[in-house]
Amino acid sequence: MSLSRPSGAAPSSPLKLAARRLLTSQATLTAGTLLMVMAIFAALFPGKFATLYNLQTLLVDYSGIVLLGVGMTFIMTSARFDLSVGAVLVFSCVLGTKAMTLAGGSDGGWGAVLLGLAVCLGTGLLAGLLNGFLIVKARVPSIIVTLGTLSIAQGAAYVITGGVDLYAVPKVMLDTLGQGRILGLPVPILVAAAAVLIGAFVLSQTRFGQYTCAIGSNAEAARRAGINVDRVAISLYLISGAGAGLAGFMSLARYGSTTLAAHQNDNLTALLGVVLGGTSLFGGTGTVIGTAIGVFIPGVLSNGLVMMQVLPYWQYIIVGIVLIAVVYIDLVKRRGRTEGG
Repeated sequence: MSLSRPSGAAPSSPLKLAARRLLTSQATLTAGTLLMVMAIFAALFPGKFATLYNLQTLLVDYSGIVLLGVGMTFIMTSARFDLSVGAVLVFSCVLGTKAMTLAGGSDGGWGAVLLGLAVCLGTGLLAGLLNGFLIVKARVPSIIVTLGTLSIAQGAAYVITGGVDLYAVPKVMLDTLGQGRILGLPVPILVAAAAVLIGAFVLSQTRFGQYTCAIGSNAEAARRAGINVDRVAISLYLISGAGAGLAGFMSLARYGSTTLAAHQNDNLTALLGVVLGGTSLFGGTGTVIGTAIGVFIPGVLSNGLVMMQVLPYWQYIIVGIVLIAVVYIDLVKRRGRTEGG
């Protein structure tokens, strides 16, 4: 007995199926939302918002959040959390500046810059290793561990500096990495774009990315399938820590100081960008490209609210409301898939 296709139902070509997946993907929906918000503010403030200078400044200012978001995407895809990245960023800034001070400070050359980069990345990696060990080996919930390391890193940064920003950043670092351009594009944007492309490739096209998704879907099933869950989980926290350290280094290059009080909301902004981009809080699915797009939705909102002369404190309220709404929608979708299955 053969099954025949109902009359009038044309077979869908692979091209049409691919186009349908693209149009209905979370990254595309997030991009549409971002463009809609941008269009609203462009219509309200055509001479302020819709300018090349403003859009470029927005991209540079949020490039560090993108670096945090890339690492957080891997973590959340595995059904874990890392709430310490903002504090690790600040702590890496402090230690990196201290190291560059010993190597010449503002008059230091590329040797001092490379030392600062090594210290910032090393700080992030050590924080990631600590988080991963406590979560994987000590079996402490990831929220508790990373909240603890957040407090430790933030407190240590203030203890070392006495609560005063440090400014001993080599001038060559500010001129080339913070304010420099390659092919007309600011270096911070290029660094963030490179991280996004590498992260997207690793998560979607490599075995490590498949393992990450498998662990987020069902860690026990992944373990029975032969995946070394503990090793992958620790590696994910190393990636997140490295992203925070690199973000700290680029923050030093951008602002020329440790900016202790400027990163208090980075954790929440990165988390919101990851969720808006389509990564589930419950693990199993994640998209780095979606995260890179989603990060700029709160950025555009913040930029537009400033132009509307709205008190900046309202931004926190709006971000909180949007985060709760997005998590609720994700929960409803998950329940629907479970019940449907």
